[in-house]
Amino acid sequence: MMKVYGSRISYYTGKLEAYLRFRAIPYEMGHYLKNARRMKAGAGVVQMPVVELDDGRWMTDTTPMIAWLETQQGAASIYPADPALNFIALLIEDYADEWLWRSAMHYRWSYKRDRLYASEALYKELIKGVRPLPRWFAVNMLTRRQRNGFVRGDGVNKQTRFHADRTYLTALDRLQAIFEQRAFILGETPTIADFGMMAPMFRHFSQDPTPAEIMRNRAPAVYEWVARMWNAKAAAPQLVSEIDEGLVTLLTEACETNLAQHRQNAQAFGRGDKRFDMTIQDCTYTNVPSSRYRVWCLERLRAAWAALAPDVQTKLRAVLTAPSAAILWDATAIAPSNYDAEGKAPFNRAINVYGSGVPR
Repeated sequence: MMKVYGSRISYYTGKLEAYLRFRAIPYEMGHYLKNARRMKAGAGVVQMPVVELDDGRWMTDTTPMIAWLETQQGAASIYPADPALNFIALLIEDYADEWLWRSAMHYRWSYKRDRLYASEALYKELIKGVRPLPRWFAVNMLTRRQRNGFVRGDGVNKQTRFHADRTYLTALDRLQAIFEQRAFILGETPTIADFGMMAPMFRHFSQDPTPAEIMRNRAPAVYEWVARMWNAKAAAPQLVSEIDEGLVTLLTEACETNLAQHRQNAQAFGRGDKRFDMTIQDCTYTNVPSSRYRVWCLERLRAAWAALAPDVQTKLRAVLTAPSAAILWDATAIAPSNYDAEGKAPFNRAINVYGSGVPR
């Protein structure tokens, strides 16, 4: 019985829980704050989620955790056997993990009724009865921390919030078009692309009041897919045989946003900049924090691309037409992250996406 230390409204905890339910892997939730010191000692970070296995090992970071857990299963993998589809799935997972995060935090903490809901939920789940803090003080502290750190501290302000809003709406529209045709992103059974997309779409966008109302009205097929994913059971893969128009439009958005972010972040990291300005589509986010972790994410995507056979690369380049996609295959050198050099993830000493955890 593994213990999952996270939150019932956590972005990545929801992603992991959806996978554990799919694989019928038993787990129980452990109290996050009560075990903060043990998490730091065991995994190297205090973040959501951290997993403690019953053999005493610690894991964190949902991307390598799910990849490792798949190696322990005696069933068909959620990673497509077709190399082109598999790479597409990895690209979509990374887009969900690293780009949609900004928009999800913006909706949760920029809109009043959403931040009231989230701060109250976190207080009741994590702080009440554990820390001797008055409710009003704890709720205000949570709100300030999250809003100042993960919204304003991550470049979302009066000049950029239109793009943070649009990011979500575009993702909804792209997914709605796909789910009008089939049950899951790559076919009739889930892949890692679906579990990746559950991170923003489940515990944030389909639960927080403002984005949930938007989802129900603008993209009901996405709302239905969220419930379908939460109740999904393992089955023999039934995936598409061709990369269709719906996938191409979703991939274009992922390239124009997430891969553009990865390129500019890697450049800033290479210069040693703690903060930098980045332009995504028609929007310039100023003074955003650089991330060593995201350099590692880009390294993994580039390594996965390099491992593809030439004919598969040619097939994919025909659909990855956004200029920002070239970071996957061009000769541009990026400064090495030097993170997890021994390839031990998810059992390595982990790092936060941003420095010590919360952007200032």
